[in-house]
Amino acid sequence: MLENLINFTNLVALIVILSGGIVRGYTGFGSGLVMVPILAILWGPVDAIVVVLSLGLFSTLQMAYPAFKLVNWKDAGPIVFCAVFVSPIGTYLLLTIDPFITKKVIAAIVLFFTIISLIGWSYKGPRGVIPSFIAGSISAVINGVAAVGGPAFVLYLMSLPERAEVQRANMAIITGTMGTSILIYILIGGDVSSINIYRIGVLALPHIIAVWIGIKLFTVIPSSKFKDIILWLLVVIVSGILLA
Repeated sequence: MLENLINFTNLVALIVILSGGIVRGYTGFGSGLVMVPILAILWGPVDAIVVVLSLGLFSTLQMAYPAFKLVNWKDAGPIVFCAVFVSPIGTYLLLTIDPFITKKVIAAIVLFFTIISLIGWSYKGPRGVIPSFIAGSISAVINGVAAVGGPAFVLYLMSLPERAEVQRANMAIITGTMGTSILIYILIGGDVSSINIYRIGVLALPHIIAVWIGIKLFTVIPSSKFKDIILWLLVVIVSGILLA
């Protein structure tokens, strides 16, 4: 049993899970960007997304209470609505598209948003309910098919004149709602194996600890340096996936 537990694949998965948890705790989103591309190679896209979203439930519980006190529902509300009611489109695509194609789609989406973030592009268009709904719909579909829809709504939210604490709270609530919704739709589709339940059970505590570390780091590490390290690492990872 121990030999089956301690192997190269599981060690890589553990490192990825820890990294994703720290990013989630620090930024309020982004764990899917870090975890899904690599775990999709190790386990396949559907299994990777099921585990990532399930672990995200623990992250949501850790961050929801303080976030609720700060969230701006005028900006976050329409995106939360889309997270619940538009996500099934992406989930349907996830469960029906060939896994090899899904891996490439995930990598391409991650690379696109990573490059946009690195060059410093920011949304400068109109704000309000309709733009929020559009950003939320795009994010919900991408998140349903690849669990990496965060950057689509983050790029929009970051353009709004809000304090960093409020922006982080908005992102945490939206990310939690979106991940929970997609996981529910996948469960309804019945595509969850017993091995994934085992993985979630083993990785839950390390992920919770990593999220806690990320929350603490939010008050210590300058966000720009932390962000750049993660983004450049993602460029290397997903470029390799696309070329494989």
